[in-house]
Amino acid sequence: MRYSAAAGSKDFEFFSSFEVLSNRIRRLPPSTSIIAFGQPQLPLRGIVTESFVASCVSYIPDGLEFLVLETTRREYGEKSWFHWTAGESHAELREALVGSRDVPVAVGLYPPWLMDTDDVISAVVPDEHGIARVGVY
Repeated sequence: MRYSAAAGSKDFEFFSSFEVLSNRIRRLPPSTSIIAFGQPQLPLRGIVTESFVASCVSYIPDGLEFLVLETTRREYGEKSWFHWTAGESHAELREALVGSRDVPVAVGLYPPWLMDTDDVISAVVPDEHGIARVGVY
């Protein structure tokens, strides 16, 4: 989810059913860009340990963009979110994983989201009148 006029703010989330995704979309502000993947993304899943870090470094080639997504929400007051980090080097990957030590994460190459395909679909949340306006991301 990419939020319009929000300084590049975005969230990554997993959904187990269309119903859960639909409920989440209803709570998003208008002009939010949603990119959904038909195939599973971020295939390395587990609790961050030294051996998990080694597996990630072995799986993701140095120089390719990666994404590390914590799969439990962080909370601060009434706000909650799924913490994520992206980068391109093994040093950045290690740093991101160390920052999530002992936390469950999903890791992989940054999902290919720029173009709709058979496995990637994008949409924009409509306003209260049902009009979908592309925002500024």
